[in-house]
Amino acid sequence: MRKKALLLCCTLLFLSGCQAANDGGKAQQQLLEMKGYEAEAVVTRITDHGENSYTTKQYFEMENGKYRLEMVEPEEVKGNFTVYDGEKVYQFNPRTGTDMAVEVTPDQARNELFLGQFVKNYLQSEGVSMASATVGESDCIVLEAVIPGDFTYTATEKLWLDKETGLPVKMVIYDTQGQERYITEYESFTYTDSFEEGLFTPEYR
Repeated sequence: MRKKALLLCCTLLFLSGCQAANDGGKAQQQLLEMKGYEAEAVVTRITDHGENSYTTKQYFEMENGKYRLEMVEPEEVKGNFTVYDGEKVYQFNPRTGTDMAVEVTPDQARNELFLGQFVKNYLQSEGVSMASATVGESDCIVLEAVIPGDFTYTATEKLWLDKETGLPVKMVIYDTQGQERYITEYESFTYTDSFEEGLFTPEYR
């Protein structure tokens, strides 16, 4: 009797996993075939001393990994932006009194805030899984990835994709202890392969 019960339990778990994959296969395919995107998202950074949230605009181009991150709120960071042109990273702060972006050191944590980086990590991860979950009114699939490198505060990540629309709902980055460190909640999202000319340059305003 116990063997039959165990077999039935394993079968149900297998079937539920298959069902999650079948339900979310189209959304997953759309993500993996992404050429680029633009989005508005609230990013929350959690540290041992508390948390801070920022409303951002994000742009990412998959082919060369170019990106642009603009700060919208709160007011004290509004107008700040970081851009990667495919070779160098630049940062602009309008409160410095100058109208030029300065070259800065690449930041691994900032790169991981982009969905395009999640896709790259997901494709490189071994033993990735797919599950189902509900976020608000969205019926989602959940994808997991390992972040390459030995980084304490950015070790693994999860992405919630809406099964019906194929659009991302939320992405969370965890530290080596499994604690949430960065939470990105998407307010709007558009898959695209076309961007305004010069968008990924420090001169673009």
